[in-house]
Amino acid sequence: MSARKDIEADDLPIRVKSVSTAFGDKIIHEDLSLDVRRGEILGVVGGSGAGKSVLLNTILGLRQPDAGSIEIFGRDIGDPQAQSDVEQRIGVMFQQGALFSFLTVQENVEAPLLEHTKLTVDYVHDLARLKIKLAGLPEDAGALKPVDL
Repeated sequence: MSARKDIEADDLPIRVKSVSTAFGDKIIHEDLSLDVRRGEILGVVGGSGAGKSVLLNTILGLRQPDAGSIEIFGRDIGDPQAQSDVEQRIGVMFQQGALFSFLTVQENVEAPLLEHTKLTVDYVHDLARLKIKLAGLPEDAGALKPVDL
């Protein structure tokens, strides 16, 4: 890999190039390209059915684009090894139904940290509490089960 490619991957952690997605005859995205620069916060807005979730799922590799390519951290998301590496570096919070109902909120936040990092258990506990607080949840939310919220 050239030095320039390393710089691009570092400066542009997300690159979407000429992506097209469709469900049958319904075109969701056509020739969509975008770059997300390091440190940039990007908001995707639109009405119901506009393709926001399809775009995010495609960027994450949960759905294959019908055309085009996506690079995360300089690696093509279509490569299975790259997908595995990316899954360890990206976290997603889904709107509904993606929490383990048998775990507390605190345990749900801790689960991927314990699974994919080498952080100490005490550090993970502290980090999870901080993340819950940053999400604006009440002080006791960590001890609740998702069904109790």
